[in-house]
Amino acid sequence: MLEATVAFTRNPALEALADPFCTVGEDWRVTYWNGAAERALAVPRDHALGEPLWSALPGAGEPSLRARLAAVVATRTALRVPFALPGAAAAFTLHAAPLEDGGLALHFRDGSDHVHLAERFSRLLESIRDGFLAVDERWRVVYVNPAAETLLRVRLHRAVGASLLDHIPADPSELGETLRATMTDGRPRRLDAVRPGVEWLRGRCFELSVDPLSGGGISLLFQDVTEREERQAQLERLAAEAREAARAKGRFFAAVSHELRTPLHAIVGYTHLLSTDSYGDMPAPASRAAERASVCAEHLARLIDDVLLLTTSDVDRLAIYPAPVQIAEYLDEVLEPLRRQAEAKGLAFTVETPAGLPRMAVDPERFRQILYALVTNAIKFTARGHVRLDVSAADGQVTVRVEDTGLGIAAGDRARVFEAFEQVCDDARTDSVKRGTGLGLTIARRLAERLGGTLTLDDAAETGSVFVLRLPVQQPEAG
Repeated sequence: MLEATVAFTRNPALEALADPFCTVGEDWRVTYWNGAAERALAVPRDHALGEPLWSALPGAGEPSLRARLAAVVATRTALRVPFALPGAAAAFTLHAAPLEDGGLALHFRDGSDHVHLAERFSRLLESIRDGFLAVDERWRVVYVNPAAETLLRVRLHRAVGASLLDHIPADPSELGETLRATMTDGRPRRLDAVRPGVEWLRGRCFELSVDPLSGGGISLLFQDVTEREERQAQLERLAAEAREAARAKGRFFAAVSHELRTPLHAIVGYTHLLSTDSYGDMPAPASRAAERASVCAEHLARLIDDVLLLTTSDVDRLAIYPAPVQIAEYLDEVLEPLRRQAEAKGLAFTVETPAGLPRMAVDPERFRQILYALVTNAIKFTARGHVRLDVSAADGQVTVRVEDTGLGIAAGDRARVFEAFEQVCDDARTDSVKRGTGLGLTIARRLAERLGGTLTLDDAAETGSVFVLRLPVQQPEAG
């Protein structure tokens, strides 16, 4: 705020101001009136000097403004307020500062831009769906938008001028503490879930942002989030129920699988004895029936083992026991039965293991399960051609590519080939034994992830299918 010397002589600095400026003495008579005040306020200097401010400047005598200007003199505290001339379109911001002789210096700044900005923000606040309250430094409500009227069930004429302190609910206590803290230190704060303990708002939930206002006081922006919180609680409840159902399903499958294993093993054993004439010679049709029953029982046993393994990996997480493995020797031993199975079907079976492959720390049993699932799957769905394994090592990991010359997997089926109980080969759908359980690839991928690796389908394969298994050379110890 500029200061002025109480004098009737022209002051070059004050005359150079583009804003209207004047001073008044302790008797409220005008002691200085610059050229900009003549032009902008439309009051000649000669008519203003020596006159009471209220007479020289229409609008300055408004009771509330006179009281505030008197408070500036009494408290020696500067003031900034909007000011408008009666009947004029011009809008100003009046800065009033005390002078040493007991008078005032009044600086009028063009407030048109501020008025337009305020009007624009006012229209915005009127249109938003969130409630908005403005409170001055004395806790008096100075603004309430329509959304706040609706949410708080209060009328504008009853809210403005009322003390917010008289209406802050005691419950929850953090609401009042937050409002008082921001009023004191001017720091913005936020409450995510406020449930006011007043009768007409009971059961409602609000999000609240509390921010300081530049001229003193605070603003409250709040949104009714009751429905959202209820939906979130419902989703959490449904998620908990789904998790419990999944755990119950796993426990059920595990229990049933264990109970079914014993009689199935007995069926497999007895049908094997029948098909091998252990109880004496049997007619050829009876032997074939016993052999078929044995195959079906073994198929059921594999299904139970797969389901048990799948649910165990979901519920308990399989224990992993890494051990040193020489890859080439390990593959020769594990794949030999599968080699005979492929050659019996007339397929070429090759395993490429280049020299210099590192020793690998991996759980041998889990590694075998993955390889068995991939290779048996390739043999099952390849009618002619070959099944080939290519092994390589680089960047701390071993890569095993399992390639076949079967019908391949259609582009539309590749996204679901690893999902449980999914089978995408049509030529085997008529025979459930040949088709399998639909769990092999699901279990293989989960085991690969459990070993710290990945199992993917190579989309670039031109014929047949290519599955790519990647495992770390050094797997961390895990129980």
